[in-house]
Amino acid sequence: MYCVKCGVRLEDGAAACPLCGTPSWNPEERERNTHYNPELYPAPEKEGKYTLLAVITVVMAGIALGCLIACLVALGRVGWSGYVLFGVAFVYISAVLPFWFRRYYPAVFLPLSFAALAGYLLYINGATGGHWFLSFAFPVTGMAFLITYFSVGIALIRFKPRTKLMLLGLLFILTGGFMLLLEFFLHISFSMKMFRWSIYPAAFFGILGIFLFIASLIRPLRRGLYKKFFI
Repeated sequence: MYCVKCGVRLEDGAAACPLCGTPSWNPEERERNTHYNPELYPAPEKEGKYTLLAVITVVMAGIALGCLIACLVALGRVGWSGYVLFGVAFVYISAVLPFWFRRYYPAVFLPLSFAALAGYLLYINGATGGHWFLSFAFPVTGMAFLITYFSVGIALIRFKPRTKLMLLGLLFILTGGFMLLLEFFLHISFSMKMFRWSIYPAAFFGILGIFLFIASLIRPLRRGLYKKFFI
């Protein structure tokens, strides 16, 4: 389906063109019931969803507890089972816990997932006697969280085409900077040489980000990009 005014390709179910704001019209679409309120009459949950989630929860808990008991019996201490416990907790919080809710809430589940990842890395750092958590794992995890959170915000929040292109350009520039900082933290934590690889992705993302930022200021170029790529 395309906009009748500017020709931009529309997503299925779009109420209006995101570029020019012209209301969309689909003659084949059935008349909708305007009295339906999804809050008063929510769609029924898929059968077996919570049963499957409960089974997955029991299985993952059984694996974690089984490894812990086996390690305590064999070694008399937590030992390697700690990696399993924290690994299972991270996977559960990131991939299973959100499905217990009707909707995915990025403002809640993204911080939880990255906090679980940071906790897992902190345990590995302590269990191995390492000194790389504060100098490498913590800042890298924090930067990855901020970039991911920023990306989700751009994808979910409705911005004007100009603002969205600006933010997208800024995101690519930040991603390039993240590559440089990643190699810097590797350098100070593990004595690796600087600028062996990060300069290439940083240059790529930086140039792309600057191009998108400039394109957001030039109306014909902005309209062309929006029409071609539906940014």
